[in-house]
Amino acid sequence: APGSLQAELRQYQKEGLAWLQFLRKTDTHGVLADDMGLGKTLQTIACLALEAEGGRLGGPSLIVAPTSLLDHWQSEIARFAPQLHSRFYHGSDRAAILDELPANAILLTTYAVLRNDVDRLAELNWCYLVVDEAQFIKNATSLSARSLCQLNARHQPCLTGTPIENRLSELWSLFHFLMPDFLGEHRLFQQTYAREIESGSPDGRHLAARLRKRISPFLLRRKKELVAAEL
Repeated sequence: APGSLQAELRQYQKEGLAWLQFLRKTDTHGVLADDMGLGKTLQTIACLALEAEGGRLGGPSLIVAPTSLLDHWQSEIARFAPQLHSRFYHGSDRAAILDELPANAILLTTYAVLRNDVDRLAELNWCYLVVDEAQFIKNATSLSARSLCQLNARHQPCLTGTPIENRLSELWSLFHFLMPDFLGEHRLFQQTYAREIESGSPDGRHLAARLRKRISPFLLRRKKELVAAEL
């Protein structure tokens, strides 16, 4: 954990931080899918703080979250990593913010602002693009999902406690944003994996095991019962 972090990470959170660093070092992207309440925000802040300490925040970073969580993100950054420079990209006077953006700034914005300002936001090269409550892009054809795919970022962690809510196509949508070719075209994914897995057939169970093995390096999920002793 970074020395500047104003928090004591639990062991599973240290492992989450190490996993986020694995994604950075391998130039891959992934989904931090811990259950609600296990500290996905803190693990992400710890990662950003570690990057800042190592001089690796070579450009601004963007955190996209539902409007109801913006204050939470700002207060958690101020509490755990006050050395990080965060500010809202929100409101009627936001246009000027991008013109005077410090190299290591962390902007906090909403899905609605992203959709409205995607052309302007796509002009910048982001260091980190953090997608919070990533179930908001479970439909790859939605405007939010298509807007995110237009942005340029070196590192793109998604945070969600529900990587699959209803159907496997939601998982495909997350990985289509993260690594577009990783699970192939949507039509092929539906034919190869989704249809059989969702049917519950023996072939589907075999395919589910194959899919789980394929995505396991890039999806980290801990349930509350697994870390209950630490809690």
